[in-house]
Amino acid sequence: MSFNSYIFILCLLPISFIGYFALNRIKNKYGVMWLLASSLIFYAWAGISCFVLLIASMLLNYIFTILIRKKGSKILLSCGITINVLLLIYFKYSGFLVQNINELFKTSFVFQNITLPLGISFFTFTQISWLVDTYRGETDRYSFLEYALFISYFPKMAEGPIALHGDILPQFADPDKKKIDYDNISRGIMIFVFGLFKKLMIADTLGKAVDWGFNYVPDLYSLDIWIIMLAYTLQIYFDFSGYCDMAAGVSMMLNIDLPVNFNSPYKSLTITDFWKRWHISLTSFLRKYIYFPLGGSRKGTVRTYLNMMIVFIVSGLWHGANWTFVLWGALHGAFQVLHRIFRKPFDKVFAPIKWFITFLFVNIAWLLFRADSVSQWWYMVNKAFGIKYRTIHEELASVFKIPKLRSVLSVISIPYTDMDVYVFGMVLMLAVCMFICLVPKNNLIREHKISVWTLVVTMGLFMICLLSLSNVTSFLYFNF
Repeated sequence: MSFNSYIFILCLLPISFIGYFALNRIKNKYGVMWLLASSLIFYAWAGISCFVLLIASMLLNYIFTILIRKKGSKILLSCGITINVLLLIYFKYSGFLVQNINELFKTSFVFQNITLPLGISFFTFTQISWLVDTYRGETDRYSFLEYALFISYFPKMAEGPIALHGDILPQFADPDKKKIDYDNISRGIMIFVFGLFKKLMIADTLGKAVDWGFNYVPDLYSLDIWIIMLAYTLQIYFDFSGYCDMAAGVSMMLNIDLPVNFNSPYKSLTITDFWKRWHISLTSFLRKYIYFPLGGSRKGTVRTYLNMMIVFIVSGLWHGANWTFVLWGALHGAFQVLHRIFRKPFDKVFAPIKWFITFLFVNIAWLLFRADSVSQWWYMVNKAFGIKYRTIHEELASVFKIPKLRSVLSVISIPYTDMDVYVFGMVLMLAVCMFICLVPKNNLIREHKISVWTLVVTMGLFMICLLSLSNVTSFLYFNF
């Protein structure tokens, strides 16, 4: 089930909300059970096989939880983590491993494609964090019911954030959060609607241009590639930002604050700052459960740089089973190392230049993230910097056409061609998107002032979104 669907917006969300607060008035445990049921229904919508896998994973990990609580064994912890990692490898990386084994050893192993379970990367990392925290004695007071809700809580299930138990579970026991909070409802609805608008009206429009470009890579002009690269950079921003807003909005309606997972990353002046703003929960997880256990920055300069590279390669692999993701992670790790080495002279550089260098690198890396192969990415980068053709395909520009613009231009007697109309729409949309990325505060700062005007705007955007829900598109991070 997706947040941008009628079944969620008009059915599951209101039923979950009403049932949760109604049952909380009787007994807190009943409210938790209701929310757990809602979360399982949300996940079961992805398919019975995915649902069975989630249930099996929760049961298996809770068995390890009980054993670790009783014996405090590091061997049990290692076994639990290993099983989780092996399940992730099987479902997400088996085909990739078999393909590379065949190419390396000239074998012909055949591996049937497996449907990637929804959110497996997210709930696997969540399970691992739970087991580690259990070993540290931090989860002893929680029951199986609370554990199950923590793992499957539907606002964070599909795309995160990768929350820790301390971020979520204490709030379900807080008596101040048991009653309906109308201020939270209004703010939650507003943030949800803003996120829905980002996804449907901005990210999906940009995605059409990106999809067209990657369908015709050999025919692209240099300027086409720059436009497609920027369009994808903006698409993934508004797609992921939209999801984060919607997840936070839904949870806020339930009086549960999710950790901020996205905070205007394209304002970053350095790549280090970028990763403090983009997918914040993933960065925190990798730092806490991989970087620090590896020794962090406590074992010398060379070891620090190696640890940084390992963390970012793991981050790349976590995103997908392709060498493009491995190289994407390695590039981000290398850029982090370079920034650490040259931090003092770089800090003295004029701020707009620092922003441009960082943003250009992020764009080029995102192109690799989207590419089908490393060779395709390299071909596009070379062609983009070749600047041999200073024109663009009309089919690409036409994606951005503004309805009724021709009629307006005709009324005010301004001469135009079809290409003029398309280019105007393209420039306008890309400029507006960049403005949104760089100027306003991030939605998840939760500093919105509720007024009649904000409610009117929210309802207007909501109606526009509802009328655009005929084709439900998946979020990009659903694939990870």
